[in-house]
Amino acid sequence: MTSDMIHSTGYPATVRRTAVLIADPEVGPASPLVEHLIANGFHVCLADTADTARRHLRERVISFAIVEFAFDDGEGFDLVQAIASSYPRCRTVVHSRFCNLANAVKAVKAGASDVLPKPTDVDFLVGVLLNKDLRQSVVLSSLPAPDSIRHEHIRDVYVSCGANVARAARQLSMHRRTLQRILKRSPLM
Repeated sequence: MTSDMIHSTGYPATVRRTAVLIADPEVGPASPLVEHLIANGFHVCLADTADTARRHLRERVISFAIVEFAFDDGEGFDLVQAIASSYPRCRTVVHSRFCNLANAVKAVKAGASDVLPKPTDVDFLVGVLLNKDLRQSVVLSSLPAPDSIRHEHIRDVYVSCGANVARAARQLSMHRRTLQRILKRSPLM
């Protein structure tokens, strides 16, 4: 996959367009996301590795970024931090298959504006990237509820602790009795 800039046709060289960095090994030049952004007049920079994404950050001003968590040569969290430190006004959306509550919190602390799980509708993803009002969006109803994400995270931690309530409660930074009540109300196993 090419890591160079993708240009739309029909724009004079003197017109400066808003740059969007897409740092994701799964997104290619022919993806619907890239085509959608180019059709709306954005200058798209593709990066399939963390090093390529950092090179794009050094070479041009980035206004928007879409970042995956996992790269062969680094972590998306480090890339989100690099974007936030280089371009504090850049709106960064983490779009990943590895979305869970812990990763979302870590990404936001690193500087991400939003975190979305893959797959996400292209129009919705671009709407979030551009910070549009999406309350009436049809796609919004298909996103998981915050409680279901919370329960999934609790279940993952509980299972990783071998169904040991005390250990899971310590790892979740909650009281053991609170975790027991949550488990009783919505069986996670």
